[in-house]
Amino acid sequence: MQQSVSFTGGQAVVASLRAHHIEVVFGIPGVHNLPIYDALYDEPGIRHVLARHEQGAGYMADGYARIAGRPGVALVITGPGVTNIATPLADAYADSVPLLVIATSLPGKTDGRSWGRLHELKDQLGLAQSLVGWCHEVQRVAEIPEAIAEALRQTRAGRPRGAFLQIPLDVLEEQESISLAALEESDAEPPAAPSEEALRRAVELLRAAQRPVILAGTGVSAAGANHELLRLAELLQAPVLLGGKSHDVLPNDHPLVITTRGAPSRTLGPLLSRSDLALVIGSKLGMQRTTLPALERSRSGPTEAGRLPLPERLIHIDIDAGEIGRRYPASVGLVADARLALIALLEGLQENPGQYEDRREEVAAVRAALSKRAFQIYGEVMPWLEALRTALPRESVVVADMTMAGYAAAQVFPVYEPRSFIHASELCSIGTGLPLALGAQLAAQGRPVVALCGDGGFLQNVGELATAAQERIPVVTIVFNDASYTAVKNDQLQRFPGRSIATTLEPPDYVALAHAFRIEGQRVEAPEALVALLARRIGQPAEEARPLLIEVPLSQQSH
Repeated sequence: MQQSVSFTGGQAVVASLRAHHIEVVFGIPGVHNLPIYDALYDEPGIRHVLARHEQGAGYMADGYARIAGRPGVALVITGPGVTNIATPLADAYADSVPLLVIATSLPGKTDGRSWGRLHELKDQLGLAQSLVGWCHEVQRVAEIPEAIAEALRQTRAGRPRGAFLQIPLDVLEEQESISLAALEESDAEPPAAPSEEALRRAVELLRAAQRPVILAGTGVSAAGANHELLRLAELLQAPVLLGGKSHDVLPNDHPLVITTRGAPSRTLGPLLSRSDLALVIGSKLGMQRTTLPALERSRSGPTEAGRLPLPERLIHIDIDAGEIGRRYPASVGLVADARLALIALLEGLQENPGQYEDRREEVAAVRAALSKRAFQIYGEVMPWLEALRTALPRESVVVADMTMAGYAAAQVFPVYEPRSFIHASELCSIGTGLPLALGAQLAAQGRPVVALCGDGGFLQNVGELATAAQERIPVVTIVFNDASYTAVKNDQLQRFPGRSIATTLEPPDYVALAHAFRIEGQRVEAPEALVALLARRIGQPAEEARPLLIEVPLSQQSH
């Protein structure tokens, strides 16, 4: 006989999350979701982190998911709570992040008509549906455990995506008997293995190649395939190109690894033109990664020539069948979990791997050229990034916001461990650095976490310093202050010479601002001072660590 317990809707939400081993949730209470918060009061196994804005809560859950490799969960209210968290949901879809948002909704059907009720939206579920991979509304308390189980399954099944579950206000307060068996965690779906025929053809192509090149995306880390990728790259002697989002897939100091942001063909072109096969793993080959800069496109002629020139023979491994062949024709497509696919390729090549050229000198030349190019573009911030790398332990986590220092870090900042770098560059929403880093710190217990922020972006979510202080999350936030939306101003002046408007900022006193939030604030004038400050900070016992804001003054552009 199955045992049942009477739950309110709010209690069913919390019990279901706990049953699925959710340990941290992010959110802001409102009158619409108080039944959930009342249930959290009685659940010591779930830590609630109080954000100051729903966008901050969403990005904290996002940062947590990226570093932990498990779903991040956020709680929001009807109406403005949902519209405020829409940007993190869109980012999770773009970057394949397992993010679950649980929202309340108004009871009853509106049939598209406005009733003028508190927090009313025209079509809240429809709004969410346009942003996520899975969307659902429950109508009874008894449906909640199954819905949360399915939502969490959807965030992890196949390609990770955001999920959205909404629960009407009246359902949260109603009571209903729920079988305890409904709260049991179901077995995870086995990862998808590659087909035998596709695997055979892929092995043949790899065996026949002499100068293969590998392009790796975030799907490698999502599958936990980092070790297998490194083994295969060494077997093939293949250069591995990492993008801005997949910057941490392999140790950046490995002699076969090339880190890039964008598609600089003048630097990568010679290496790619000598390659006779491309192996793409866990990357959709999006336009952010494969479209050439405008200057190079203008020189290369037709639009088709404005793409990164990959070899005609191409093997594409991805968990999402819809991405294979979308941007580049695939000679062989393997719809499979990246780890299982790489294990199978290694086994297939074990007895007769083929004859491959040693390309480490080519890789070294490309890395030197990319580093020189980065110094030309990002010159002023480069010594600061070198100082940061000197000061940080190898396993540290760096979150690069949409700022010049962040763009430079995604190109050249060395990282060495999987899930140690975040650069949410596809949706490219500025101001995400601090909340992403707060969530990342909760997942990266005991590891230093540093957010690289521009002054303009930082101010968009500055209120989350209050979260850092209240929750005692020891994130180090570095604000690079040049009193400008620099990337926008540079583009503005290039396209409209001498005509700059709305891109110059009046900066606050960032150290005083930190003190106002009751956290430590320091201004450093030289990279050596940054090294010394971080060395003192990292040497502190973990129980004494507190949030720290560091202002780095940069040259301020003229109006």
